[in-house]
Amino acid sequence: MVDANGYVAVCNQRAIDLLGLPPDLMRSNPSFETVKRWQMEQGEFGTVTENLLRAIKYEGIHVEILDYDRQRPDGTVLEVRTNRLPNGGMVRTFTDITVRKAAENAIRVSEERLRLALQASKMAAWELDLETQWVDRSENSMVLLGISSGPAGDFINRVHPDDREIVTAFWSTVRSNGSGAAEVRYLSPDGSQTWLALRAERKDDNRLIGLTFDIADRKAAEEAIWRTANHDPLTGLANRALFQARLNEALIDAGISGASVGLLLLDLDDFKDVNDTLGHAVGDLLLQEAALRLKSFVGEGDTVARLGGDEFAIILANISAGSEATAVATKIVDGLCAPFQHEGRALSTTVSIGLATFPEHHRDPVELMKDADIALYRAKEQGRSQAVAYTSAARETMERRVTIAHDAREGLAAQQFVPYYQPKVSLVTGRIVGFEALARWNHPTKGLLTPDYFGSMFAEQAISIALGEQMIRQVAADVRSWLNQGLECGRVAVNLSSAEISDPRLADRIIRILEDTRVASAHFEVEVTETAFLGRRTATASSILNKLHEAGVSIALDDFGTGFASLLHLKQFPVDHIKIDQSFVRNLISDDSDAAIVAAIVSLGHAMGMHTTAEGVESSQQAARLREAGCDSAQGYFYGKPLRGEKVPKTIQSWFATGKPEL
Repeated sequence: MVDANGYVAVCNQRAIDLLGLPPDLMRSNPSFETVKRWQMEQGEFGTVTENLLRAIKYEGIHVEILDYDRQRPDGTVLEVRTNRLPNGGMVRTFTDITVRKAAENAIRVSEERLRLALQASKMAAWELDLETQWVDRSENSMVLLGISSGPAGDFINRVHPDDREIVTAFWSTVRSNGSGAAEVRYLSPDGSQTWLALRAERKDDNRLIGLTFDIADRKAAEEAIWRTANHDPLTGLANRALFQARLNEALIDAGISGASVGLLLLDLDDFKDVNDTLGHAVGDLLLQEAALRLKSFVGEGDTVARLGGDEFAIILANISAGSEATAVATKIVDGLCAPFQHEGRALSTTVSIGLATFPEHHRDPVELMKDADIALYRAKEQGRSQAVAYTSAARETMERRVTIAHDAREGLAAQQFVPYYQPKVSLVTGRIVGFEALARWNHPTKGLLTPDYFGSMFAEQAISIALGEQMIRQVAADVRSWLNQGLECGRVAVNLSSAEISDPRLADRIIRILEDTRVASAHFEVEVTETAFLGRRTATASSILNKLHEAGVSIALDDFGTGFASLLHLKQFPVDHIKIDQSFVRNLISDDSDAAIVAAIVSLGHAMGMHTTAEGVESSQQAARLREAGCDSAQGYFYGKPLRGEKVPKTIQSWFATGKPEL
């Protein structure tokens, strides 16, 4: 206590201890100013602020004395409180608040850390009174949620209408189970929609405490991952996985509602030609353009997917009948024909579509896909650039084809395919000038089968190539055997399928087989049909045929006049031999038009230095007319049916011994 004159009248021992004052000084009845001067000399006050100076410097009883907290050099924190006395003196008390201050600082640091954590994590803390529906929220809730403490309805009103029931269910779950979590869409303060996660625990029967945090970034990442996993990166369309899920959903929904579902499988016709001639970058542009056009033909609830390569699929959901799907498919065929511009060049493509519908066809998604795939196969088989609907008959044909393919693979492995040889006879000398090797299948249960049964397998590239190589090896071995016996067999021809002629390694394989069996190329011929010169096979076929021609292998054009080859192909490709199709020979005697066609083909062949052979000769009259027309040779049942290889030597010997048959 300081009296009205500014001297210390009272100072108890506790004050001396707290302030670290010298006892002798305090017992000498010092002035208040003397005590403060001593304290300042001891560095008691550290950095002296303006407020602190006002508090420690005594300038008379009329000066306002402040209450304050201060920390001594030894770390002790004192609470200083001053009361003025009526007579002009004052009473000052000192309280050690070191422990309390430490606790307050710890709380403040913790609160600051929590605030920063909430802010950095985009979180807001809250406490909900379920009875009053009042929510106390942390300070940052205004920034995060656009609301502060207030009624629970403030939050619910900003939740997406479809998610509001989720919030009330979440509160109920926490109240009953003790904890819970939920995720909802929310209108953020800037007006955009975001995602919030709610986590809470029950504090007592009527109070919940929890956190709300922004999960928009996580949802965006999940969306990006989902899109990557379910969409084609090039076109942005659904990929095969999402397509399959959508198809399953569409069929389930249609089964409940009684609606129909249309399934379209699409292939871009001759897309490989675009990649091969213009490059994959242009091919990618074509795929993207096709995707855009396909999307324009479907509704919001439908799905357009890219299954891979140039294969697309469309799910037409909730249609009333299959006729709607057929109408859409027809529009797509027409719509994709229109060219699009790329660097001043018009590019165009056509599309083949296979169509199946639920419940008209199968109800199972796997079987419905098979239906559409079968229909697509039929569309391509029938000439492409069209839409074909599934039929049960088409499935039967396909299943038969699959069965034959399976049996054919086993037959190839068991060496059941063998060549049968039909002689080719000179119309001038009547002598055998060669043979055509025809594939036959010694089936273990069905007996000897011709290509009428297994000819569809020639469209299967793997089977066709394997069968072709097996035939060529056997033919070469047979020719070697006949030559070893001193027999003149002429040229033996082997038919090449379209699948084989697409294999760029074919010529090298044939030449190697001839070398391995020591058969001169003068004894070998390959027959190709006019389809080898068309479409994407042209370049490969040209390379193969030229290489074989240079090696001395004769090239025969089979079924001439029945396909789509132009006369220009005879000039462009190394054709040595033209075979006149039996359809012109059959009515040669009775039909003047057929006779004229045969004469024209023979004349054309001779003019271009090519050998001509007529197929399907069955009578001496036909043979005589062909000889008169100048045809070089002929083959057919008139001369002999196809023979097993082991019978050929006897046939050759007998033929040369007896001479030519009566013509």
